[in-house]
Amino acid sequence: MKITDILAIAGKPGLYQVLASGSASIVVESMMDGKRSSVPGTARVSNLADITMYTNEDDVPLMDVLNRIHDAQKGAEGPSHKDAAQAIRDFIDGIVPELDHERVYQSDLKKLVQWYNLLVSKGAFPLEAPEEEGAEGGEPTEEQAEQKKPAAKKSAAKKATKKPAAKKPAGKTSGAKKAATKANSKKGG
Repeated sequence: MKITDILAIAGKPGLYQVLASGSASIVVESMMDGKRSSVPGTARVSNLADITMYTNEDDVPLMDVLNRIHDAQKGAEGPSHKDAAQAIRDFIDGIVPELDHERVYQSDLKKLVQWYNLLVSKGAFPLEAPEEEGAEGGEPTEEQAEQKKPAAKKSAAKKATKKPAAKKPAGKTSGAKKAATKANSKKGG
């Protein structure tokens, strides 16, 4: 499953899978109970691909943390989010020892194990990264480079054909308006 298709919605428990999106709302399906609903565009929605976990070094994407848990558990569920706080903390520390406990709260760890267990129950692993442009080295492939070249030429051609309209000299335009205004004022008065 692609991680970009999974959302967390503020104020709603669990995770949601994107079914369709429009300009005003997103149609989602709850991964907890399978119910479909429409989420307005004003709702605070977080894509799991955009979430990171604080560590003592660089922040780690949530997808990497979830995949590490899945590898450590060999596909089995982890502890329940209702377990003792210390048990959850010890479990996560065994998998992500570099976690920064000053910035990652216990509620975050509970949510992490809850989301992991939910994703395991839905068979979402291994989570796939969002598709990026170019090859793995960050360089675009030859095919992608060829596809981009004509597009660049078209936009340059459009820019060349769109020339601003020729402007009339300022003196003539303002003089004509003054003459018309004087003529109108003489007729009226």
